[in-house]
Amino acid sequence: MDHELLLKALEAAQKGQSCAFATVIDATIKGTPRKAGAKMIVLRDGTLLGSIGGGRYELAAKRECLKAIRSGKPALVTYNYFGEKGQSVCGGQIKVFIEPFAGIKHLVICGAGHIALPLSVLGKMLNFRVTIIDNREEFANRARFPHADRIVVGPHAKKLARLSFNGNTYIMIVTQGNEYDFECLETVIRSDAGYIGVISSKAKRVKFFNRLASAGIPPKLFKKVSIPAGLDIGAQTPEEIAISIIAEIIFLGNKSFVGTDKFSGKD
Repeated sequence: MDHELLLKALEAAQKGQSCAFATVIDATIKGTPRKAGAKMIVLRDGTLLGSIGGGRYELAAKRECLKAIRSGKPALVTYNYFGEKGQSVCGGQIKVFIEPFAGIKHLVICGAGHIALPLSVLGKMLNFRVTIIDNREEFANRARFPHADRIVVGPHAKKLARLSFNGNTYIMIVTQGNEYDFECLETVIRSDAGYIGVISSKAKRVKFFNRLASAGIPPKLFKKVSIPAGLDIGAQTPEEIAISIIAEIIFLGNKSFVGTDKFSGKD
């Protein structure tokens, strides 16, 4: 086992970067460049660490890793080194197990009010790293959010702009004022965040998108924003609204599993 490789995978996960392992689980005695146990890691951006033998099949395994990162599903692939016209002939075969690993998910909640509290609790229950941002110290404090990983006090949008975002960053904008909400949305709409949600009415959605368009934001980016945020479950209370938001986030992460019989009650 290459411990340095595992440490690099851990470092990537802690930064919120998804990755996938490609491990040779079976190989013929002769004719293959690497044997069972050989391992490589592919990061979401295509960075390759380690090797399972190089050449065209390593590139093919890399593509399978990137596919697994997107789908969240493992795969088992077989590569034959028997050669075709114009290719080297080694005469062996390997089986490679592709296993995706999601980076640590980061839930950033802009606002520390009545919806933020249950939403942050739900986020921790789902093993998200949770950051709270609010300009009111009487709300954004350790006594109110003892479970949060980070509490930032100051202007919402300015503090938000100092964070780094990737596909495992989930941003929920739920401040105490529409103008604060808009400033936060304008700050992150061009980011690589995997989810951007805004507490809103349908009228507020139209107003915000018109303002963004006037500010030069391409309308194609509006598709990244869930506004009003959350699945429509008829939520009324802050707790119910928080559940609808976290359910939407779960849905986005589990799209490839929707429609399975996992919860059908069948034995």
